[in-house]
Amino acid sequence: MELRHLRLVKEVAEKGSLTKAMETLYLSQSALSHQLKEAETQLGAPLFHRVNKKLVLTGAGKIVLESAEKILKELDDAQVSVRKYISGGTGTVRIATECYTCYHWLPSLMADFNKEFPNVEIEIFPETNNEPVKYILEGKLDVAIVSGQVDNPNIQPVQLFTDEMMAVVPTDHPWTKKKYIKPGDFADEHVLIHSYPLESTTLFRQVLIPAGIRPKKVTAMQITEAAVEMIKARMGVKVFATWIIQPYLHSNHLALIPVTKKGLFRSWYAITLKRPEQPQYLDNFINHLKRNISGMYKA
Repeated sequence: MELRHLRLVKEVAEKGSLTKAMETLYLSQSALSHQLKEAETQLGAPLFHRVNKKLVLTGAGKIVLESAEKILKELDDAQVSVRKYISGGTGTVRIATECYTCYHWLPSLMADFNKEFPNVEIEIFPETNNEPVKYILEGKLDVAIVSGQVDNPNIQPVQLFTDEMMAVVPTDHPWTKKKYIKPGDFADEHVLIHSYPLESTTLFRQVLIPAGIRPKKVTAMQITEAAVEMIKARMGVKVFATWIIQPYLHSNHLALIPVTKKGLFRSWYAITLKRPEQPQYLDNFINHLKRNISGMYKA
């Protein structure tokens, strides 16, 4: 049976005649009569019998009607959901990410998103990178992309992807002879980090602080190219996400070494303010974000 047959059974059962069903199905009585015969032939049983000029469901017809009501309702619900998803409403998504390097994928993501949801604007707020949770809670940001779990009952996290962090050194550095770097190996090194405080960096939070290790010197350096030049000049070492440093390896004679025997990994999340009803366009953006970047930066 087809959907048109189900709609016919439902309308005739409610209206009691093909003539009245014509008003909602917009087909002639002969066309509806032909459809009814098609359905009954396929099923091998009559669906209606005539009682005092009124069409009344048979036992088989009642079974079909029960299924028709369920199927048609699910279809209507799906159509409403799709229309709601496509419309997305009208609004603005204010976004920031704690890692400047992540911004390179935002233009293409924004272009793809706006093809589906042209009425939603996306604004980037790089000045909120250091305290994204604070700005989310204050209502100054709608979405922030952060690494690591956020322990706040008012924040809603959605996991995006996981990447691996590895130590980057010149190809002739003593570390290149190691299978992996131990926490104590950092004690005599000048370690470059993205930014302070130390506990905000994956290396310190997951490896050095728990081991009680403090490097000889620590310098914050947010620009990847500047950090690469420092490493090339043997003026420091840094732990990078593999997807960030990969383009710089070959031409700069740099090497990657795992950090700890188990490796050093971090998970990225899109965080929003937890609330009973979130704007549909914001849900759309989170889903779009997850779908588009979850496969980009896997470890």
